[in-house]
Amino acid sequence: MSEIIAYQCELNEGIHARPAGHIERLCNTFQSDVCWKNIRSGIQGNGKSALSVVATDTLFNDACEISLSGKDAAEAAQQLRALLKKLPSFEVSQAEEATAPAGYLPRSLRETRLDFIQGSRISGGVAIAKPVRIQSLSLNEMLARNPGGEYSAEQQQRIFLAGLATLKDEKLTALEIKTGVEHDILQAHLSIVTDATFQSQITSAIANGENTWNSVIKSAMEFCDILNRSASKYIKERSLDVLDITGQLIMAIYGTGALPQNSLELTQPSIILANSLTPSQFLGINKQYLAGLVLSATGKTSHTAILARSLGIPTLTDIDFTALTLEANTDIIIDGNPGILITAPDEQVLRYYRHEITVQQLMQQQMMAGVMQPATTCDNHRVEIAGNIASVAEAEAAFNNGAEGIGLFRTEMSFMDRKTPPDYRELADLYGQVMALADGRPVIFRTFDIGGDKPVDYLDTGEEENPFLGFRAVRTYPRYRDLFAMQLKAILSASALGEAKIMIPMIANVDEVIWCREVLEEVKSTMRDEGLPFNDAISLGVMLEIPSVLFAIGEIADYADFFSVGSNDLTQYFFAADRGNSQVESVYDNYAPSFLRALKLAVEEVHRAGKWIGLCGELGASSDFLPLLVGMGFDELSMSGTAIPGVKHTLRELDFTKCQRLVQEIVSVKRSAGVKSALRSPEVRAISKMPILTPEFILYALDAGDKNEAIKMMTDNLWLHHRTDNRDRLTDDIWAREDSFSTAVGYGFAIPHTKSDHIQHSTISMATLAKPIMWGDQQVETVFMLTVSKSADPNEHMKYFSTLARKLMKEDFRNEIKQAENVTVLYNLMASTLAI
Repeated sequence: MSEIIAYQCELNEGIHARPAGHIERLCNTFQSDVCWKNIRSGIQGNGKSALSVVATDTLFNDACEISLSGKDAAEAAQQLRALLKKLPSFEVSQAEEATAPAGYLPRSLRETRLDFIQGSRISGGVAIAKPVRIQSLSLNEMLARNPGGEYSAEQQQRIFLAGLATLKDEKLTALEIKTGVEHDILQAHLSIVTDATFQSQITSAIANGENTWNSVIKSAMEFCDILNRSASKYIKERSLDVLDITGQLIMAIYGTGALPQNSLELTQPSIILANSLTPSQFLGINKQYLAGLVLSATGKTSHTAILARSLGIPTLTDIDFTALTLEANTDIIIDGNPGILITAPDEQVLRYYRHEITVQQLMQQQMMAGVMQPATTCDNHRVEIAGNIASVAEAEAAFNNGAEGIGLFRTEMSFMDRKTPPDYRELADLYGQVMALADGRPVIFRTFDIGGDKPVDYLDTGEEENPFLGFRAVRTYPRYRDLFAMQLKAILSASALGEAKIMIPMIANVDEVIWCREVLEEVKSTMRDEGLPFNDAISLGVMLEIPSVLFAIGEIADYADFFSVGSNDLTQYFFAADRGNSQVESVYDNYAPSFLRALKLAVEEVHRAGKWIGLCGELGASSDFLPLLVGMGFDELSMSGTAIPGVKHTLRELDFTKCQRLVQEIVSVKRSAGVKSALRSPEVRAISKMPILTPEFILYALDAGDKNEAIKMMTDNLWLHHRTDNRDRLTDDIWAREDSFSTAVGYGFAIPHTKSDHIQHSTISMATLAKPIMWGDQQVETVFMLTVSKSADPNEHMKYFSTLARKLMKEDFRNEIKQAENVTVLYNLMASTLAI
């Protein structure tokens, strides 16, 4: 029997390692042969080999013909068609950080006249450290190291299979303990290790007289050649994984001394420059001293890049450093925001970046200082700030960042990327670890949201035309009742260790809630019979993601203890716009007044029913939406752990009453553009008008090396005291005046000034300098900086400018400033002078 499947690739990155792995695993359950042919390239591959499928160079929109021949071809074709339809939902997008505007360097950085090499950012951040080169062996170089030796073909096959089995066991063992990105990469590497075509080529080469060393490396070279011929950069980058596995396989066969190993034992802060750093090499680096990475042959979607980004290590690529002369004891600099490498920084550039790192650290310390305190507005309105997690590691990070609980534990991650579902013991152990970290703080376990757009291989959820509107989450529970009950049992066991709560996803009507509560009560009864401890009063809540729930809150509240808005899904269902589809991104609009009215309605209806309501989604971490969500009355906001310190800090500056007024204004706006305009500078902070001069803005004996440093340091001080949210653009505005005319006014004084959108509260800053600097063609010892808000009185900055100019004409006033010995004396002098 034979079947033909016509397939058109819907994956943006084409058929790469991850989808090919799913295809390989499924096809190897069939007796039938599977031939994959890419019509565009004409290349054919074996469907039972992930590498062979990847090698067909199947890109987005490519038409393919898949032939199945064998006695189970009909059934095999049916299952393969279903899998191919699901493949887009398996894609995990690696979110990249927002990049700086194209070609933009802050003016204060441009003023240093630095020389730099432009690269591409993988992970942002600044690093200053000593360079360490790592020259990885290429496959050709590995081939040249063949140790030779006389062995029979039978012996060669035996040592190959033994080494292969050893490496496979190592990967399987590691998979059991790794999570997140590392787990995904191990899974991709395991698919190469177990690839049927890869193994077949090696054993065929051995049978034809090659020794094992040559057979392994030549087979890898052949696959890399095929990958490198692909038009897809993403698929080309998979050759680095083949190189990685090849080196590991050689060492598994011949011993760890078979290939020279670069020393990755760093003893001081270091920036590693590597031509092709493999994932396993990266994982072996001592992260304590790894300040940054420069990778010449690693793209943004390589597994090494993904690991670096997940750990927040400043990393650049697309830089050819082979011809660079780098001194081992001389610092180099990575600036990840504009994606530049500075290999020979002078003292001016080093001063700039040392200051920048210090400022960033001070801001981070500010954010963390009160992070363990409860989140309240300035007028004592309480809002619980919680974390969204999917693993124990994320839970630990969230609590360290000040999470007051876990508002969303995405438990389905434990059900995915595996051949069988987890069992009760596994889940109970995982949930127990999170409860131990919570130490009495609440943890909301969202029951598994799988099926539909997040299918798993071991559940036959069927083929669907529109999985986002299909068979997923709570809709699957009646069919897989035992699995649902088992998870409830694990959560109930965790409830004996702390404040565990249960949350059901994708609820559309009250009957679903009633059914879930009935199952929960049955599980409780079974646990009582088994003598297992649990909290009988455990809360059961529902996610508000489907718009129908907005109009059923009253009846659902009779059976649910709390509600939580899933902002991402609610938005896409509200507008019928897939949040991942760029063609309808303008329709997916959180700023739409209708959507904001829906959120307000939800809060009002839940509170009317006497229940509490949270919001789990990154909308809660948005600086635009935080005042609105607080003003609407959400009891809890849940977000990624990294966002928590900043949100708690901002929350304490908000006035709840003003936030409520803002909500009333916003919901009456007619268009999204009006909402965005109103949220640019809303009147919601505790203090609407701050003093124009305070002691914090007087810098005594400032160690500025030049005019540029003085402007940057004074602007950074405004940022650290929350007078500006965009110091780079504020600095640009100050320099725009300097470009027109120097603001040095004589007698050793300068008065830089601007009226800017990027200053929230008009401020007069002052700095006496540790040593005079040149300001244009004049020497300056004291700087007054006037930064005036665009919303201020049109004549405000000129009023203060002219007052200062008049006073500076008087020698007595100038001498008082020059003779002042501390900030207090200077502040009192300035306050009386400006009548503040």
